[in-house]
Amino acid sequence: MDKIDIAFEQHYIRSSEYPPENWSIYKIKNSDFWEPDGMPVIEAIMDAAEIDEEIAADIQQILAERYYDRSAAEIGETTDFNNETFYDTKNPEDLDWQLQWANFEHVLKTSTRFFNKNNEELLKSVFQKIEFLNTHDEKPVVRIIGPETDITHIYRARAFQSDFKLKSALETPDKELGPPPSQFATAGRMNARGITVFYGSINSETALAEIRPPVGCKVAVARFELKRLLKVLDLSALNYTHANGSIFDEDYANELSRIMFLRKLSQRMTKPVMPDDEHSEYLATQFIADFLASELKFDGIIFPSAQFKKGLNVTLFHSASRVVSLEYPEGTNITVSLIEYDDEGVLPNYTVSVSFPKKKIKDNDSNPAWCDLPGIDWESKDLDLREKTLSIDVDSIKVEHIDSIQIKSTGFDVNWT
Repeated sequence: MDKIDIAFEQHYIRSSEYPPENWSIYKIKNSDFWEPDGMPVIEAIMDAAEIDEEIAADIQQILAERYYDRSAAEIGETTDFNNETFYDTKNPEDLDWQLQWANFEHVLKTSTRFFNKNNEELLKSVFQKIEFLNTHDEKPVVRIIGPETDITHIYRARAFQSDFKLKSALETPDKELGPPPSQFATAGRMNARGITVFYGSINSETALAEIRPPVGCKVAVARFELKRLLKVLDLSALNYTHANGSIFDEDYANELSRIMFLRKLSQRMTKPVMPDDEHSEYLATQFIADFLASELKFDGIIFPSAQFKKGLNVTLFHSASRVVSLEYPEGTNITVSLIEYDDEGVLPNYTVSVSFPKKKIKDNDSNPAWCDLPGIDWESKDLDLREKTLSIDVDSIKVEHIDSIQIKSTGFDVNWT
């Protein structure tokens, strides 16, 4: 009995006994029949508890007596579970989550950005058991990508406004087209300044659109193969998640609210941000990315592109963003040409020539010192111990000339009064 009472309090709303306020008196007088929204109370109990009418009627009578109010009855008002009442299902609401999130963003922007226990606890509540969530068509929101999965590679693009820099990038594409080293890593949607992450896209068209290149520049686009399996959170799937449970579980209402909030959160994390607002608006998404990487051990996230319709982006966090270096024997010569000449004049022709040394350089020291033993680069300025995750496919590299950009907009007149 109590379970049905609580379930109706959390998941049903009593329908109004009167026509909507926007109905005119004429419409009310000329309406042959008006019925409140939802179902009669006994039918609602039958539907909720999946019981027959006789048992539902007994439950309705007991609950009606529980909520009976003599004063209300004397003035003609009905009370909860009265046999003349109607009940409709209540849409879940996430106001409490929204208020907590507003405070989360306020704290990040105005006071404590690091080591905030309250913010960390909020994220734990938001993302608890995220691996068990599925979409309506039973697709998981936590995905495994990499070799022999449906996502085996990621595209990345970089714009160049000078041929000199483009030529340099084609000489060492693993370094110049991959993520920048930490000293050059600027703050982004999913990373703080100095933290290297890999921003990429599922296809080359999305990668090109995401960098918003200026007209007249040249863009190098490359495919990076994933060398190992990675665990990623698919934000695009959060919009289609559903909660499993029963209305007779008192925690089910909170789970419905959390699911609703997660859907909105995925939209918040991927909404376009104006350049002037990036510093403050990226604080929340940076905090979330760091939490997912450090606390929940995610390797990255998948999210919808704001620049390319139906495009998907992939961000791999710092621990999963290392690119395998292209290695050549000592003495290898790399030359890059960007043009060729023919009868019509100068034409684009991007060619990278790799000339290997004819003879292997011999090491005359047959008894190297202990510090020269292979395994550790003792002279390396940046000792990177991260596992190698990506390798560039040099044969996939293309240079796109940006001739024009199509702008889609909505125009509104300015009214002068």
